[in-house]
Amino acid sequence: MLACLIAMLLIPGPVRLTQRLDESSSVTSDGSQHIASPDYRLGPGDVIDVAVFNTSNLAQTLRVSSSGSITMPFLGKVAVSGLTGDELEIELASRLKDSGLVRDPQVSVFIREFNSQPVFVLGAVRLPGQYVITQPLQLVQVLAMAGGLDPIRAADYMQFQRRGKAGAAAPVNLTDELQGENVRRIDLKKLLELGEEELDLPVQGGDVIFVPERPVSMFYVVGEVNHPGAFQLPDEGDLLLSQALAQAGGPMKTAKIGKGMLVRYDEHGRRQEVAVNFSDILRGKKPDLTVQRDDVIFIPGSNFKTIGYGLLGTIPGTVSGTVIYGASRGAR
Repeated sequence: MLACLIAMLLIPGPVRLTQRLDESSSVTSDGSQHIASPDYRLGPGDVIDVAVFNTSNLAQTLRVSSSGSITMPFLGKVAVSGLTGDELEIELASRLKDSGLVRDPQVSVFIREFNSQPVFVLGAVRLPGQYVITQPLQLVQVLAMAGGLDPIRAADYMQFQRRGKAGAAAPVNLTDELQGENVRRIDLKKLLELGEEELDLPVQGGDVIFVPERPVSMFYVVGEVNHPGAFQLPDEGDLLLSQALAQAGGPMKTAKIGKGMLVRYDEHGRRQEVAVNFSDILRGKKPDLTVQRDDVIFIPGSNFKTIGYGLLGTIPGTVSGTVIYGASRGAR
């Protein structure tokens, strides 16, 4: 079952999760259709239809108040928060019978609008926002409702916060990591790739799911290459200078690859210049260095032999508006 749901996360767009065929269909306040589970528990903001067989004057459409109650004719205020539709039918039938209003009451309760059980899916997912749950769901199912992870931006973990009450307001900041109590960090690789079911937690109203954006490390290749610009370092594994040159489309015919230069900034922001002979590297005569974050690789040639250093003086500002290329994961 979990494997099937994980596969849903790869489908572009939201996934509507349904229940058994005998469950009643209803809508949320935004007009979207949902499937009502018998286990759904009422809360503030929900709208219900109450009907009593052969007693039309007791038929009502009612909204659950902020205090979690409804007001019925002849019965007054009735606490309904936390009850299922079936439990409310039994409660109303008992009160009608005890009051002597109806000898053998047959009560039906239909949930017209689901509004009391919102969950918030934020961060690097395809469709972040607020979702109303109408049935018991797990983390993977809720991620599927939000269209799945954004494969480019999503980090390798997510945060899950139980806020304690379904009526909690939406988080104000949708980009910062969650703070406070009841925040749990969940490894997405273990959850989605390895299928560790103990991480697939049950979700209830008021919960917040946040997928952070993974930090992006860049390097730059300029000069006489076919595709100069900014490039993304791989998340895993090292990237070598020769591989960086290949990602930039390789050298142009006029390039002087024996006179390359690596510009690297230390932890204090000081620039260091290292001569790089790509001809020797490709022949195995010199070691192929590992590219680091914010490195600038310069390949001189007939077009850039005089203005190359001018470009280096403005890196990374000069290339910040160029196309950003992503390095594949696990590059070697």
